Formats: sequence, C-alpha cells, structure tokens
Amino acid sequence: MRVSSGWVLRQDHVRLDENDSSMNDIIPAEARPVARVLLIDPKERLLLLEAEHESRGYTFWVAPGGGLEGDESFEEAARRELHEETGLDLPIGSWVWTRRHAYSWDGQSFDQYERFFVARTETTHIAPKIADAYVIGHRWWTVSELRDSGEQFAPRRLAELLPDIICSNYPKLPIDCGI
Repeated sequence: MRVSSGWVLRQDHVRLDENDSSMNDIIPAEARPVARVLLIDPKERLLLLEAEHESRGYTFWVAPGGGLEGDESFEEAARRELHEETGLDLPIGSWVWTRRHAYSWDGQSFDQYERFFVARTETTHIAPKIADAYVIGHRWWTVSELRDSGEQFAPRRLAELLPDIICSNYPKLPIDCGI
C-alpha cells in the first residue's frame, strides 16, 4: 500500500503508532529491504562477518543478514540468512533496530532499509551454507573489544548500542541505529 510519494507500507508490517510515520513503519519504495541478526553467544559476544570491499581496499564488520526474497517477512529472511551465513537454524527474537543506508559498491549505488533482530546461540561453531563472495571471515566480539577496536563496524554505533541488547534490555519500539 502506498502511503506517500516514494514510501510503501508492507503487507507484513504492523503499524506501531498510528500518529508516527517513522522509518519503523514504512519502507521506502526505492530501498532494498534487508534483515540482519545480532547473534549473541553464551559468553555475551556478538558474531560479526568481515566484509571486504576489494576494489577500494578496505574491510568492515557487519551482522549476518541479507535481502528479503519474494514475499518473505523480515523475520523469515533473518532466519534464512542466518542459516545460510552461519549454518545455524535458530529462532529469531525481538526486532530492536532499524537502519537506512545509501552507499556505493563498485560504481553502483545502493539504498538499503535494514531491520535488526536478536538471536541467541549455545554454539560458536560457524559453518556457512552459502558464503557471500565479499565475506572473508567471522569473529565473536565482546563489547569491550568493539569499543577498543580501530576496525570499521556497521552500524558505527554498534559498541554504544550493544550493551542493552546483550542484557536483553530491548527498546520498547525499534530505534534507528544510524549508519
């Protein structure tokens, strides 16, 4: 359903507040919808994938996830992507963050609308079923390691926002975690 010029309300979405048209409620029509998973292990570490932008010569760290396929819900895509990228088939928990990110990759422009969900695992063994070509590794990170690192993370505020997620102190409504 079109809400206003350039914005679409997905059929699988439940409006959180009738008076609020924030990015939690609507997905820009031109943006690629993406589901990401904040996967936490028993040692309160977060799994991140190391991505390489080969043509620009840098790496960055990102939560497992990817684009929705067909009529998938964000939760279904999160579970599928987590399984593809880690080999783990886990229940998907709370939707905690939202992010809109426009970027360029190898000369092409991209615009993504992302939702982040929480999942917890008892195992740290990662065995991807389908590996993306740009993913060159993975690592389990503690909050202090994230804070002390000189690495690039997406979102940039990951170290700031993660402690509440680790403690299961989720926002009442999903928050914009920034780029």
